[in-house]
Amino acid sequence: MSISSSVIREPLKMDNSLPKWVFLQLLESCNLRCKMCYEWGEKGPYREKKILKELDIEVVRDIIHTCQPAQPYYELYGGEPLLYPHIEEVLKAITEAGSKVHMPTNGTLLEKHADLLVTYAPERIWISLDGPSEVNDAQRGKGVFSKALKGIDKLYKLRTQRGSSYPQIGISTVVTPSNYKHLETFFFEALDISKLDCISLELQAYITQQNHDHYVGVLRKEFGVHEAPLSKGFVCDPAIFAEIDAANLAKQVGRISNYCNEHGIYLNTYPKELSEDNIRKYFSADWFSMSKIKKRCPFPWVSTEINARGDVTSCHAFYDLTLGNVYESSISEIWNGEKYKQYRRYLRKYLFPICQSCCLFYNEKPDRA
Repeated sequence: MSISSSVIREPLKMDNSLPKWVFLQLLESCNLRCKMCYEWGEKGPYREKKILKELDIEVVRDIIHTCQPAQPYYELYGGEPLLYPHIEEVLKAITEAGSKVHMPTNGTLLEKHADLLVTYAPERIWISLDGPSEVNDAQRGKGVFSKALKGIDKLYKLRTQRGSSYPQIGISTVVTPSNYKHLETFFFEALDISKLDCISLELQAYITQQNHDHYVGVLRKEFGVHEAPLSKGFVCDPAIFAEIDAANLAKQVGRISNYCNEHGIYLNTYPKELSEDNIRKYFSADWFSMSKIKKRCPFPWVSTEINARGDVTSCHAFYDLTLGNVYESSISEIWNGEKYKQYRRYLRKYLFPICQSCCLFYNEKPDRA
């Protein structure tokens, strides 16, 4: 079944006066070059950018102030968000506004910022690690595993000393052909899993060239946008996943899931159901035969993302489609503006041809367990 044939029959009824979930890409810069990254990886479009941008701190403050009545959740992104020179001011402003924040980090600056992250504690910090030291560093860079573990240890120690449960400490693992055999070794031998509050297992996001070509056609026809260089970072040939043993991977996920259930660790997976059949279909680009996938997307009525150039979009996969810019209009004006309305009208009927590269495609509701 093609994406464009997935018609949404029921109108979505949600209050759209302000977003309830705000993603802020604080900056484009990153200090790593992870091989599978759709921004800075081997095919990442950010490698070609001559000038890297970051959000002005006053613009960030204005976004937080404007959205305060909705008490949204915030997600802070990069690049590497801990490289943002005003990260303390951002965390302080969100805390004072009464909102909660989650953020990912590659972990290399975690030790340096541990005190700050306990003082203005995000609800949850996700540290990106993909396997035991040699496996992780092959994907992310030499010495990354060691630096991240030192950061986790310091964060856990400071949190314990202050008698706090926050920030919750999570590991976010991207499952690739290079690391899928090593998940059990990673979680049960290479890490002190007792220090973790949450784990996220995410199959590597990708689209086919055909998906991307179809998407460019939709953007041209429906929105007057004639190219999509940023989403091209997701393009992969499914053949690169052919050697992944779905049964082996599903078995490992099952053991990790059982452990988390028994020890009170929150487990998040993308896709939500990592059965052997779903894993096999996912990695062969047979997404629409999988169980528990989205046939419509409620998130344009709930969440918004502001990238480092001030462009307002709807999710990571859609940076090529701009709905406004916060240097020109307020987030409230953009959220309720005509471009956003046009975007929502389209998604009342269809999904985009690259929606399966978005983790929210496998998440019916914002999950804050």
